[in-house]
Amino acid sequence: MRSGRIRAVLLDAGNTLVFPQFEVVIADLKEHGHAATPEDFYAAERLAKQKLDEWLWPMMRAGTVPEQIDYYYWTEYLREFTRRLGVPEEGRGELTRLLVADFQNIQLWSRVMPDTLAFLDWMLAQGYLLGVVSNSIGTLEGQLVGLGLARYFKAILDSAIVGIQKPHSGIFKLALQRLGVESSEAVFVGDTYATDIGGAQLAGITGVLIDTVDAYPGATCPRISSLPELRSVLESL
Repeated sequence: MRSGRIRAVLLDAGNTLVFPQFEVVIADLKEHGHAATPEDFYAAERLAKQKLDEWLWPMMRAGTVPEQIDYYYWTEYLREFTRRLGVPEEGRGELTRLLVADFQNIQLWSRVMPDTLAFLDWMLAQGYLLGVVSNSIGTLEGQLVGLGLARYFKAILDSAIVGIQKPHSGIFKLALQRLGVESSEAVFVGDTYATDIGGAQLAGITGVLIDTVDAYPGATCPRISSLPELRSVLESL
């Protein structure tokens, strides 16, 4: 059974619990005359996260939490992705609309890592309370039900439903209330440094960064590359 003060584990959804099926987007792009590889997506993600941190961290440290965080991230992501594909300026609007439609399709976010279910089983067996906190579009819980993941979680918070987005502390505090734990008794695992880790810290929660694309080599919080690596972090707290 678990030991130490941590009673609850909160998880982000996208790029933490579920990942995009890039092969679907690659096939869609090919039909429209564009050749892309998984590395194009990873490179765009790394740069967009860097740009987001450069913009967001200073404001958060000054006590300001702006709106439209995700819009800023995706603008940088799409700009870098279209640049990598060598799309002329006049053709980037069409490609951007195609990519936006693909990424807004919740069914795209259906890749579950092979070791995820076993690790969720382990956390439940250890007695941890589990929750999901995600900036989503109102369909998150249904997606997790369809993937066989919802049964693991006592609380699933979709920003479009609760009306609060990360990194605002309110969405994290609402998750704590639903699980019946204090902030000092929880950790939050997410893939975006300023939004996820910074937001968790605003709520007094220990943040753990899951960095599958090596976007944050200089992160000062606990950093893992897969969910099962969280076990050693939990055991150290």
